[in-house]
Amino acid sequence: MGGIFNSKVKYTLFLGIVAVAIIIACFFYIQSVSRALEEDNLILFDEIATETANSIGSKLGELLTSVRNYTYRFVGFENLSEEEQMAVLAETTNASVFHDMIYIDTEGVALSASFGETFLSRRDYFSIASDGMSNISTIIVDHFTSSRVNVFAAPVISMGQVEGVLAGVHDTEDLKDVIYTETFGGKASCYILNFDGTIVFRPRIDILELDPGISLFEVISPTSDTEQSIMADINSSQNSQGNFSFEFEEESYIASYKAIGFNEWVIVTVIRSSDILAFSNNVLTMTTTFAMIFMLIVIAGWLIWGVKYWISRRKHIKAVAERDNLKYVDLLTGGPSFEKFLFDVKEVFDNTPDDSGIYAMISMDINKFRTVNDHLGYEEGGKILNKLASLIQAGLMEGEFYTRRSADSFCILIKYVNDVDIFGRIETFINDTYYQIEEYKLILSFGVYKIDDFSMDVRSIIDRADLARKTIKGSNESASAFFDDNMLIKIREEKRIENIMEYALESNEFKVYLQPKYSLNDHSKVIGAEALVRWFRDGKMIPPGGFIPIFEKNGFITKIDKFVFEEVCKQQKLWMNRKFEMRTISVNMSRMNLQEPNFVRDLYEICNKYNVPTKYFEIEITESVAFENLDILTRVFNELKNYGFHISIDDFGTGYSSLNMLKNLPVDVLKIDRSFLSDAKNERANNIISHVISLALSLHMKTICEGIETIEQVDLLTELKCDMAQGFYFARPMPIEEYEKKVYGEVLAMT
Repeated sequence: MGGIFNSKVKYTLFLGIVAVAIIIACFFYIQSVSRALEEDNLILFDEIATETANSIGSKLGELLTSVRNYTYRFVGFENLSEEEQMAVLAETTNASVFHDMIYIDTEGVALSASFGETFLSRRDYFSIASDGMSNISTIIVDHFTSSRVNVFAAPVISMGQVEGVLAGVHDTEDLKDVIYTETFGGKASCYILNFDGTIVFRPRIDILELDPGISLFEVISPTSDTEQSIMADINSSQNSQGNFSFEFEEESYIASYKAIGFNEWVIVTVIRSSDILAFSNNVLTMTTTFAMIFMLIVIAGWLIWGVKYWISRRKHIKAVAERDNLKYVDLLTGGPSFEKFLFDVKEVFDNTPDDSGIYAMISMDINKFRTVNDHLGYEEGGKILNKLASLIQAGLMEGEFYTRRSADSFCILIKYVNDVDIFGRIETFINDTYYQIEEYKLILSFGVYKIDDFSMDVRSIIDRADLARKTIKGSNESASAFFDDNMLIKIREEKRIENIMEYALESNEFKVYLQPKYSLNDHSKVIGAEALVRWFRDGKMIPPGGFIPIFEKNGFITKIDKFVFEEVCKQQKLWMNRKFEMRTISVNMSRMNLQEPNFVRDLYEICNKYNVPTKYFEIEITESVAFENLDILTRVFNELKNYGFHISIDDFGTGYSSLNMLKNLPVDVLKIDRSFLSDAKNERANNIISHVISLALSLHMKTICEGIETIEQVDLLTELKCDMAQGFYFARPMPIEEYEKKVYGEVLAMT
């Protein structure tokens, strides 16, 4: 107790010294601020003016960006009917913050949903946007309403070409409210100038009362810098900024300017010199007041600290105890946490001889537990997990432990004499679960690892039990499996593949194969292909199933996907140079690519690198991936379409929300899963295929079926009006050279 008391006294004295030091520092700070304030006026003004300019520039930029964000709707706009065009314009206008949205074709013919058609080719904003640059007009007279407006214009770009201009019209008076930013308590004015000094936009609070169109430097008299040096700086960079003082109508002013990075506009903030001085005095008063309040708070805090010290210390000790308790408790079941389980098992292993061989690790989970939550709700699902934990706890003997690792996954450490003991314990637990949990019939999977090395990391032991469990995951009945040497071989093989995969990619061991796609209107016509990766090592091919799942798990698949895409791009370039008829090649992209913010841009850059149009590529995404995050997928698909790529959904029909996906995503091709063709005489399956094809046709999508192996399947798909097919019946995946001979054989013979 004496030690704690001495610590308290020392800490109190320390706080007192710190408080006195802070008080003295505050007084010196106030005096220093008072002396230096006059010199800092301009710096303070520049900082606030710069923030104001950034705010105004940001608001204008957001309005311009909002127009750019709508341009994807107008790609191919001129191919729509007049009724469809008006509908798109009206919908866009209603969704935007502008009172009118106008589409202008390359000839200058403009169409407005509100006012009809006119000709705007002479407008500057149209000319600038036609050159590919978004811009904001000066204040102009609206062609339709004769009111004063500003126009925000952005090019509509398709496959790198400008095919029109989208313009948002904003009333100038309303725009003043949108971009208004109060500065210095409303005593400063922010003007927008062209780089030549002409006023483009005057604010609501206009202390100089200057009209747009007037050159600022023609009506003021700079006192510190010449007009030429100021203008030279403004014209020197899109990021120029600075300040100057001037006289106007017998008053002194201070001005700060900053370029906003677009439209060659500069924001100039102006304030009377007398107002900035008054503002600085207010700052000094506020600083002094704050310092006095702070000193009072410090003194009051110092006086009451001793009273609260023991209370806070007691609460802290209690909180630490509760935290440590929670650290070792599973909040759902009240049983031991995973961290507590690892600690307890490690304690047992440290005190168990290596030759005792009496412990086994069991990994257990519930098959398809998501359906339990779907049927009964998460609250009832939690109650079932609680009962399950209680059953496990009740079946443990001394020296045995369990934990709920996550969701419906449990780990159990048990003692055993032989395998019969383990089977008996598992069977007893299955029976107890069946009879005591009546809400839902649970199907349990058990993976068992018999521990023979107690120096092994506990997590590695659990991993082996997990691996055994996964071999029977998905069974329709409760089951168990023991870890064996074959599983260990699998672990080592996965590790071996991970160790050599980077070297294999650098050494060109991966090759791209192409599987032709055939038209079902002309069974001999190859209309494209799907790119597939093959791995050749030491003269032998490693089956895709032996490395693709590993790459998907460790993330290397993203490099393989980019490799395949670039190899296809190189080949497409060769065929273009040889004047061959170009066909679309589809490339699969794994789910991990969708998380990369520059994924689509990277593909586009590869196409640019080889100067191959994006229209010769089809990006395949599996349907199961589509529903992991539909928002992300929608963004990625829209980016792909904007860059001109084709998009296909692979394995269509295997997911649970296919129709919802088609409603939201701009898909070109549906790839019907091969499982529907397992029995060509299955009338229900054929009806599903027929309806999918009809649905795709109504949505202007094409359909392809994969895995075609028989003429009966070909005849069925032809009858159902499927567009394309691929499979062993037509051709197996083949090296690019063989594909070239098959598709371009006659052309090659002629050359």
